[in-house]
Amino acid sequence: MSLEVFIIQASSLQFSEEPQSQDALHGRSAILRCELSGPEDMRFWWTQDGRRVNDSDRRFQEGSNLKFTAVDRHADTGSFQCVASSNTTGETLSSASASFNIKWLERGAVTMNEPASEAELEEAERIVLQCHIDGHPRPSSKWFKDGVQLDRKDRILMLTNLSTGDSGIYSCCAQNAAGKVCSNHNITLNIIDKSVPRVLVAPVDQVVLGNEEAVFHCQFRAKPPPLVEWFHDAEPVVNKSRVVVYANGTLHISQVKQRSTGVYKCVAQYGEKQVHVEAALRIAEIADMGERMFQVFTAGRSERVRCDPPRGQPEPDVWWEHAGARVASEGRVHQRDGDLIFSPTDGSDSGVYTCVARNKAGQKQQELVVTVATSPEWIVQPQDTHVEEGQPGFLHCHARGTPEPRVTWYRKSVPISEEGSRYKLFSNGTLRINSAEVKDAQTYSCVCVTEAGSLTGHAQVLILEKLKFKPVPQSSQCLQLDRESSVSCVATGREKPIIHWSRADGADLPSHMSQMNGVLHFSTVTRADAGNYTCVASSSTQGEIRAYVHLTVGVHVEFKLEPEQTTVYQGHTAVFHCQASGDPQPYVQWISSRPVISLHLPVCVSVCLTASVCLSVSVCLCLCLSHSNCLSHFTCLSHSNCLCLCLSVSLSVSLHLSVSLHLSVSLCLSVSLHLPVSLHLVCLILTAPIHCRASIAETLMQCCISTNLMKTQTRVCVCVCAGRGVFGEVFLAKARAIEEAEPETLVLVKSLESREETHRAEFRRELEMFSKLNHAHVVRLLGVCRETQPHYMILEYVDLGDLKQFLRISKSSDEKLKPHPISTRTKVSICAQVARGMQHLSDRGFVHKDLAARNCLISGQRHVKVSALSLSKDVYNSEYYQHRQLWIPLRWLSSESVFEGEFCSKADVWAFGVLMWEVFSLGELPYPALNDQQVLEGLQAGTLRLSPPVNCPAHVCSLMSRCWASSPKERPTFSEILQTLTDSSADTKV
Repeated sequence: MSLEVFIIQASSLQFSEEPQSQDALHGRSAILRCELSGPEDMRFWWTQDGRRVNDSDRRFQEGSNLKFTAVDRHADTGSFQCVASSNTTGETLSSASASFNIKWLERGAVTMNEPASEAELEEAERIVLQCHIDGHPRPSSKWFKDGVQLDRKDRILMLTNLSTGDSGIYSCCAQNAAGKVCSNHNITLNIIDKSVPRVLVAPVDQVVLGNEEAVFHCQFRAKPPPLVEWFHDAEPVVNKSRVVVYANGTLHISQVKQRSTGVYKCVAQYGEKQVHVEAALRIAEIADMGERMFQVFTAGRSERVRCDPPRGQPEPDVWWEHAGARVASEGRVHQRDGDLIFSPTDGSDSGVYTCVARNKAGQKQQELVVTVATSPEWIVQPQDTHVEEGQPGFLHCHARGTPEPRVTWYRKSVPISEEGSRYKLFSNGTLRINSAEVKDAQTYSCVCVTEAGSLTGHAQVLILEKLKFKPVPQSSQCLQLDRESSVSCVATGREKPIIHWSRADGADLPSHMSQMNGVLHFSTVTRADAGNYTCVASSSTQGEIRAYVHLTVGVHVEFKLEPEQTTVYQGHTAVFHCQASGDPQPYVQWISSRPVISLHLPVCVSVCLTASVCLSVSVCLCLCLSHSNCLSHFTCLSHSNCLCLCLSVSLSVSLHLSVSLHLSVSLCLSVSLHLPVSLHLVCLILTAPIHCRASIAETLMQCCISTNLMKTQTRVCVCVCAGRGVFGEVFLAKARAIEEAEPETLVLVKSLESREETHRAEFRRELEMFSKLNHAHVVRLLGVCRETQPHYMILEYVDLGDLKQFLRISKSSDEKLKPHPISTRTKVSICAQVARGMQHLSDRGFVHKDLAARNCLISGQRHVKVSALSLSKDVYNSEYYQHRQLWIPLRWLSSESVFEGEFCSKADVWAFGVLMWEVFSLGELPYPALNDQQVLEGLQAGTLRLSPPVNCPAHVCSLMSRCWASSPKERPTFSEILQTLTDSSADTKV
């Protein structure tokens, strides 16, 4: 009875599916399946050759199945069994064994079996090569020479009847069910033609005295032996009384004369070809050495003086002598390899030393006078001084010493020069500040130097500052109706002045206006806000000053009547109508590209002239059609005190009545142009005939564009106005012959139209920075135009435009833009590329000051470059904030940059952290829930922090936080940032 119960229980456990033996590819996934019919309270595990299988990342149990993410031909051999056990009864059941037939293919090298070494190739009768690619099942092999397949399919390749045609690079490939691979190391064979003579003994250059003998040896080897001849300066050498050519190829000259010198060529003739070696024969000579040298040394220091040998044949030997004896090769004063070494110098070392040079031709010498110097001593040290702003100031620095001390002045550790007439340096060490400015309030240092030592003095210059506006508020300013706006008034003085805004009519400021720190803020501009305002800056010690500002409130300009397309013939009248409305009432005027000229033959004047200045965010595109009969182009410009808008038409007049007018209308589109969004637009412009904006194009054509430190005439044709920054307008343009092998290059042109010195200095700083940078992830400076006004810098541009718009497009739902999702790995790569460019910039001592996604460019290959478009006046106006009369990228700046004006590499690190946040948030505006005033207050309080972007890896979020450390010293360097991003990129899976 018990036996029957046992049998019934055993039969209750049965496999419904057992693992099956199967083929598998090395490195590919596989699964062994196991299912049991019966109770549900079962445990499963797997064994391999009787040993239990432990889970790993590569091989693990998934339910009752055993899953392999990557089959390993070494670790996954043997028999696998599925074991099931009942948790209730403890009964265990094992499945049938299953195994893998693992197919694999492994790379190998091409080796040479015969001959044993490359040195034996020259005498070898055959060559045997072997392909070491192995696999299961055994792969079939193919051989290649210089990439061309040979008719050999074995692993062994045998070459017989060797000739030069067998020379080349030999490689092999093999294929089986696991795939196809090629050899990872190939062999290059260089088969020598034994009929070509090879040099056994080559003649060597000879330098002899006049009338001495000279001997040249020359031997070749070949089958058959070659005929050997000698030539002297292309003339055959024949046996004479002083010249003999021996049968073994040796040339003997018994008495060398000046006419015997020159090049001797030993020639081996074989068939119609020849091989030669040559050597030179020279008569010994030695040139005079230089005049007496003078050196001033300091006692107690190691010094070294080089004695360069004079020109001579052969090269002369040189040594030093002192007091008629050769200087020793060791000791405190010794010589080594032509150098006279003092280790260290002593007062007794003063005197005359002689450098002697000698060769076969004779001996020459040169004297050195050594003087031991004294340290400088103070006569007058620099003293702290007060200077009235606008008045000259003097700092004195006088010292004595031997030789006369050299004096250098420093301001903030930067040497002072007389360039720009800001300073005057006198020979006695006095420094004059010609006209003191507030920024001259610094610590000045003077350094007096002789070879014996130096003295350093410091003086603090205090500027008695005038009470003044900085800068003076613009007397007439425009506000947009129903918009938030502000007007700034900044003043400085010896003490911080109190600044107060008031209406000129004495009325109180309404509730929607507020003022703080000189900024008059309008929460929503109304028409009643127009009028005259007064900014008063007062000080208890300097009185008060006033600035008057007239504010105009306006609305956008709109065209009510636009020019219409028409047809006109020569001699007829063409009329174009243009009307516009706005508040204030706009002015309308027509602008022609050039005067209409009567011509006897058809002439094409294909130039469009658009509005010269647009205060609104507008882009003027010139899309006129080129035609052989086109004569001129016209633009209707509508502008008020605040805004402008323009429309352009192109007039084409036919000289024959049978030909009709070709009229094209080109709008100056008043759109918010975002550079990458305009990619398709730019492509259209580049494929259509390009018509330059006249004023800019003509200016650039007058320039002698400086490219690669050389001045060349480069034609630059402006395609599109990309936007406007504090310097002036920024354009995309086509430049011809600005890069080698590129007939036309798409470039970025930045103009310097601003007259403010701070803007011009910053433009020069950018120019210097890009001129000294050369890195794959930093845009290149391609050219500079300084010959006309305004100045221009021409920078590299790439096809997809700025990174900000690329990020925005990637998450767009507009199918016309063809957005592509960006993986986490790509985002990390973008950040790492920017870090590489910024590391290069930082290592060379430069600070970017405006690092953000909008100022980086990206190509179609996801190659990123750091640039500086800085479109702060229109395209990215919302990302800049006017603070103390300066437009700053507030949301990207650290507190020390905003409130103290300190810009250093660690300030760029803060901005880089924000850029990483932009990349992982796909172009979102930082702190989107805060207005600019709240961002400013949070930055000042030290409470401002960005929330981690969605799906941002933890290590990237941690790196962002380190970049935003309140102390610059605690922020990482760009080298550390790059290391972190590089290390993490390998672990990023998505």
